[in-house]
Amino acid sequence: MNKPRIGVVGTGGISKFHFRAFRELGVPVRIVSDLRKEAAEPYAREFGPEYSSDWRRVVSHPDVDVVTVFTYTAMHHEISRAALENGKHVICEKTLTLDPDQSLELGRLAESRNLNFYTSYMKRFFPASQKAAELMPRLGHIMSVYCRTYQGQGGVNCHSGQITPGMMPQPDGSSWIKKMAGGGVLICGGSHIFDLLLYLVGKPVSIDSRSFTRKGLDIDLMHHAIMDLPDGGVVHFEANWHPLKRIGYQGRGWDEGFEITGVNGRLILQTPVWNEPETSPALLRYYDNDAETWTDFAFPVVNPFIEAERHFIGQIEQGIQGPQDRYTGYRVDYLLEMARRSAVEGKKLPLEWVV
Repeated sequence: MNKPRIGVVGTGGISKFHFRAFRELGVPVRIVSDLRKEAAEPYAREFGPEYSSDWRRVVSHPDVDVVTVFTYTAMHHEISRAALENGKHVICEKTLTLDPDQSLELGRLAESRNLNFYTSYMKRFFPASQKAAELMPRLGHIMSVYCRTYQGQGGVNCHSGQITPGMMPQPDGSSWIKKMAGGGVLICGGSHIFDLLLYLVGKPVSIDSRSFTRKGLDIDLMHHAIMDLPDGGVVHFEANWHPLKRIGYQGRGWDEGFEITGVNGRLILQTPVWNEPETSPALLRYYDNDAETWTDFAFPVVNPFIEAERHFIGQIEQGIQGPQDRYTGYRVDYLLEMARRSAVEGKKLPLEWVV
């Protein structure tokens, strides 16, 4: 099969990472859509595709096999559904939708049409993440998981001091971050951690959350959760937009990763700053309790956006969905929603997974 032909909806900031992947993979881009022509024009000049201000032209384009969706989350459901209904495979940026029921609907629609459907959680594609998944069975019974995303705000103390412009309410009362992503640090940062948790450890059975914001803001600045695993293990999760400048293994204020402890050993996974992934590799340490030894794995620096697109496009070429199923986005969206609900209701909630 020839390379699948791509149609792109949305050329905002996140799209540049995907266009770089298309460039390196030699994937033909047939049409680019964005309401702002000036944002789409650089890609139109480079890739030579058609431009349209109407995304409906992309999902119905006769020379498009795959629709890639890089718009605000609020638009993902409508665009992805229309693409699937037009017989197109879909690669959608995270989070999939603002409503887990809508995310589940999209997965089922893709499955019913035998179409590939991916939510682009690219941190699965660090070599360290994939090696961690390979090593998980060696840990035996999982006693505890500590996972976090501490995302530096360049020294800005948004908890009790200055508020960044994107957090400030606009005239309609909603912040730019809320409009773009649907929420604050839980969605923007925690979504990736939840995906890696599901990828590495599996589905928790309950969640008890607490969320912190400030008066006048419509987004969370910090979120904490305790989750129970089916076999008695416990997950501790935290997400924080913080003012500390030099924490994290890169010393840049970004401190994100996992510490997974089983009866037979421990894994420690750390990921680099999301938008500069080629500055440092993700790190992985493994403790083998039988041998009483630590192993520090050395991995090459990779761009996980490119590796994710390489995988998705490769699976489409082969005509298979592959190991990342159509419900990846739904599961993360469901866990995010239940974390939010638990914080609002102030109580522990059971998790009832549909798929």
